[in-house]
Amino acid sequence: MPAALPPSLARRHLALPGAPALGWVEAEASVGGLTRVRFLEDAPVGRSAGSQAQPEAGNEQGEVRAAAAHLAHFAEELAAYLRGARGPFTVPVQASGTAFQREVWGALRLLNHGALTTYGELAAGLGKPTAVRAVGAAVGRNPLLIVVPCHRVIGSSGQLTGYAAGVDRKRALLDLEAAAAAVPPLIAEPDGSELLTLSPAEAAAVIGALVQGGVRFDEAGPEAAGCAGPEVAVLRFPAGSDHIKIGAALVAAREAGP
Repeated sequence: MPAALPPSLARRHLALPGAPALGWVEAEASVGGLTRVRFLEDAPVGRSAGSQAQPEAGNEQGEVRAAAAHLAHFAEELAAYLRGARGPFTVPVQASGTAFQREVWGALRLLNHGALTTYGELAAGLGKPTAVRAVGAAVGRNPLLIVVPCHRVIGSSGQLTGYAAGVDRKRALLDLEAAAAAVPPLIAEPDGSELLTLSPAEAAAVIGALVQGGVRFDEAGPEAAGCAGPEVAVLRFPAGSDHIKIGAALVAAREAGP
């Protein structure tokens, strides 16, 4: 039998700016962590991003504050993810499911940002190579979308198979992660800005794509990145820049070719 789902003490709606194909998510939490994350088909009526539902009557205020803290933690990590952060979500989770389902969801949380696996590979990794259908069913029952990244599971031939929130959202999440992965390590500056080094041959195309994508930056001299000569072009991005947009521009420049 599935473990009993702890009562959700707080709920929060979050818009996903810069990702119109994703829309809004609704997250719920209990004292122990997130209990649910799902996509909404429409913007919540009468609510703004970050709004919280009223706690149920009779709940202890300390418990409500703990649940709300988990939602705030998730909101921060979600915002970072949407800007291109590649680390796993660390917000505590407390989802209901059978022992087998929780085992599958635990394996999903080990998938690296941008990595893909198949249902067969997931089953084999769990030591249950013949349980592909059962693994697929558990993936489909994942109550914590994005946090437990079931969108990284694809069909054996590479096709994007079903996703609880729709294949278009699955594709959007994978595209977002691919754009983040396209950004090479940036050089961090003391003021929080970041430097990107490029060869002169690729600089013009990348700069054009960044301008077209509305990404803020300025050009810095090679010495800013510790380079001695003009053989390197250096771009500086302000603190908090969106790595997804930077990555998308790099991908567009590469696809455009010389």
